Parts: sequence; C-alpha cells; structure tokens
Amino acid sequence: MNRILIFFLVTLNTTFVFAQIQFQSFQEVLEYADKHAINIQSTIISEQIAKTRKKESKSYLYPSLNASAGYNNNLTIQPTLIPAELFNPNAPAGTFEEFIFGKQHVYSAGIQAQWNILNFQQLFASQTANIIAEQSEINTQRSKFSTYNTLASTYYSILLTQEAIVIYKENLKVSEAIYTSTKEKFQKGIISEEALNSSKIKQLQNHKNLQQAKRNLSRFYKQLQSQLNTNQPITISDKPQNFRLLNTNIETKHSEITWQEMEVDKQKSLLKEKKALLLPNINLTYQYNNSWSTDSFTDFSNANELPQQYIGAKLSIPIFNGFSSRSKIKQSKLELLQQELQLENTKLVKQKEDELLLLDVNQYEEELTENTKILRLRQQNDAHAENKYNSGITSLNERLNSYEDLLNAQNAYLQSLASYTLVRYKLFIRQIDLKSNN
Repeated sequence: MNRILIFFLVTLNTTFVFAQIQFQSFQEVLEYADKHAINIQSTIISEQIAKTRKKESKSYLYPSLNASAGYNNNLTIQPTLIPAELFNPNAPAGTFEEFIFGKQHVYSAGIQAQWNILNFQQLFASQTANIIAEQSEINTQRSKFSTYNTLASTYYSILLTQEAIVIYKENLKVSEAIYTSTKEKFQKGIISEEALNSSKIKQLQNHKNLQQAKRNLSRFYKQLQSQLNTNQPITISDKPQNFRLLNTNIETKHSEITWQEMEVDKQKSLLKEKKALLLPNINLTYQYNNSWSTDSFTDFSNANELPQQYIGAKLSIPIFNGFSSRSKIKQSKLELLQQELQLENTKLVKQKEDELLLLDVNQYEEELTENTKILRLRQQNDAHAENKYNSGITSLNERLNSYEDLLNAQNAYLQSLASYTLVRYKLFIRQIDLKSNN
C-alpha cells in the first residue's frame, strides 16, 4: 500500500512539473507568443483572409464560362388560333382554326462565355486587393510589436519583483536581528520602549514589503498567463543581468511607418478606381444552345434538333451621372492627401521615439551604474554600523539611520534597474525583424 501511495505521489509531482511552462529568456517568451498569443493568431488569420480576397479579386479579370441543361414536359400544349383564310380562301372572315405546335418533351443544353475584356475599375480593384494583402502582413508585424511590448513590461516586472523579493527577504532577516537585539537590551533596561518600537516598526515594514512583493509577483504571473493565452503554471528562471544587447543601433524600419506607406499606396489605388468610373467598358459574350423536341420520353429517334448560337460585344460609355463620379474622385483625392500628411507625421514621430529610446538607454545605464556603486557603499557602511551597534559603540538610532540609508539605496537601485531593464527590452524589440518571425 505504501509503495502504491509513493508511486502515486511521484507520478502526480512529475505530471505537475511537466505541465508547467518554463522560460529561461525573453526570446523563449516571444517564440511561445508567436504560436499562442490570441492577438498574433488573430492577425495571422486576418492575413490569410486578405490573401483569399486577393485571389477573389483577380478572378474577376478572367472570363466566366457557364454550362446549362434542362428538360421540360409539356403536359398540355396550348393551341394557337390561326385565321381560317390562310388555309381556306372561302372561309368566312374573322373565323379561326386551332392548331397545336411543338412536342411534349423538350431537352436543352447550352454553354455561355462572358468576358469583361476592358474594365478598368475591376483592374484597379485587383491592385487594391494586392495592397491590402501586403498590408495585412504588416498588420501582423504591428500586432507582434504591440504584443511584444506588453509581454516585455510583464516579463521585466516579474524579473525585478523576483530580484526585489531576494533583497526584501534579506532585509527582513536584518530587521528581525535588530529587533531581537533591541528586545534583549530593552529587557535589560539599556534602551527605551520608544527605541524598541522603532525597531519593531522597521521589522513590520520589511515584512509588509516582502508580502506585497510576493502578491505582486503572483499578479504578474497571472497577467503573463492571460497574455500568452494559457492556464498552465509559468516559471521564469532568468535575471535582468542575463540580458545583453549586442548593440544600440536601430536599422529596421518601424512597422507603423511601413503600414502608413501601404495606406498611401492603397489610397492611390482607390483613387484610380474612382477615376475608372469615367472610362468605357467593353464586354464580350458568346452563347451556344441546342434543344431536342420529341413526343416520347427519352426517345430521340424522331427528335427535332434546334441549335442556336451567337456572339456579341457591348461598349458602355459613361456620359452623365449627376456629377457623382467626379465627387467621388474629389473625395478620394482629399483622402489621399490626408494619408500622405499622416505618413509624414508618423515618420517624424517614430524617428523621435527612436532617438528618445537611445537617450533613455544611455541615461538609465549611467543611473544604474551610479546607484549600484552607491548601494555597495551603503552595504559596507551598514555592515560597519551593525558591528558598532553590536559592540555597543553606537546607539540604536544611529544603527536604524544607517539601515534606513541602505533601504533608500536599495529602492533607488531597484528603480534604476527597472527603468534600464524596460528600456533595454524596448530597444531589443525595436531591433527585431518582425517579418522574419512570421
């Protein structure tokens, strides 16, 4: 029985481990998001839809060919009145005779071909569909860029919170040691109750910070699960220090600029479509029909065969339609101008965003370097202050003041680490060739 229980627990634990999603780098998160994030998957499907519409628009440029077949059973053939004078000159005027024309069973088959050999509007509509299909690929890149930035914010928050928890745990140990020492001195009557309360307050604050960081970490992991579209537990075994940028150059064109360029191209194609409303169209038609009439069902021995075929051409020239076409052309020109202005603005905005991003990288890197040095010095000073306090050289207030300086240095370090880590991830995402990740 014990062996069965142990086997069950081992199996359960193994299943739980394998059910977890483990990430060791941000790149692994991006690779997982490409396959599972709902925003990216949705835009990929939209891209496929755009490609099918592109093929659909091209199909209108080809001729259409239709075949038909039919059968009629004339259960009652209506008689036709014929003037009697046609067959009998002596017949009284105004008299008619009934005759029945046709046969009971009629079979028919035919083929029809039609081709808009000259239709500028459909031609430009096909070009517009091509641009929209290309634009849908850019939209997938935009979706990735947005999703990657959201993931970066959550991912770096998890790393920094895990880093903070390590620091807060050490802080709690130090504050508990101070409180224990202070409590012993208070019981001996060496220090006052006010000093004891001060050390207790510091211990409670550190405990609160640690618990808050753990709750935040749990929230960040749930956010990451939502963003990656999974219910499986996630663990991240990475540190901010592990991330390295190869360079700080930005060589790839921003997807927003490419998108706006495609908007201009699309609007130009739409303008051509509107102008095509003023151009003539030529349509060719060919049709061949054949019918067989017989008095007996499926008996074609005495059937009458009646073939028919024709070919036709139609030229349509728009002359006047109440100025609606010209109004559409004017409106399309204004929309094109609007998109061109938006393109220039997008280029300027993204250029400045890239410049600010590079400035932030340099600024936050310097701040992190300085705060790291300050933290190390504060740690050394706090170690000296702890030794002096334990030796009875300094008072509790001096010990707590030194410890407070250390906590402030830790907070400054964590803030600068957060800022620098986030801006590095933003630069990393900006450097990614999103198209290659499709």
